[in-house]
Amino acid sequence: MINNNEYEYVDLGLPSGTLWATCNVGASKPSEYGLYFQWGDTQGYTIEQVGKDKQFNWNNYKWSIYGSESNFNKYANDGDTLGLEDDSTNANMGGNWHMPSPKQVEELLGNTTSIWLESDGINGRLFISKKDSSKSIFIPAAGYACNGEVWNREMEGNIWTSMLSNYGANYVQYLYLCSRTAFINHLYNRYVGFSVRGVIG
Repeated sequence: MINNNEYEYVDLGLPSGTLWATCNVGASKPSEYGLYFQWGDTQGYTIEQVGKDKQFNWNNYKWSIYGSESNFNKYANDGDTLGLEDDSTNANMGGNWHMPSPKQVEELLGNTTSIWLESDGINGRLFISKKDSSKSIFIPAAGYACNGEVWNREMEGNIWTSMLSNYGANYVQYLYLCSRTAFINHLYNRYVGFSVRGVIG
């Protein structure tokens, strides 16, 4: 574990040299959920704030026009990439930290072996470097925030990437993980609250 801008990261020996943070944004250790963010919003919310300070729906999504699920005043096209000014990871961690691209997530999946396990009583997936098995990152199954509640805790984890889906601008590409598998998905709308994990590179 190496420190950058007061945040620790792990060198998993990935071909691109991308370095992954050890914790989700807002977490103080790998097993903590951290904050929930809508895609493109730099303000995160704790699990206690979900439903009180933030509902996580189209009506309070930053880039939706009058609560529309298809009209946006920014990032309105399939495959649009998030600008650094709207990157929740960079806004909260500073330095060279940013949200991973789909390509960086694919690289993580292709160059690690992942196993579902419990850490500090929290379910999640451990991604172990194929190059050096002593290097790994743990991503907790924090579920997702939607309509005032947090759903599927301990059952699934979701990490935003920096790019919208190619199948509709209301969806985003993200890392999905559960007890069976981990892969890039496009299922959830951009107004839901996911965890974010910083990368450098």
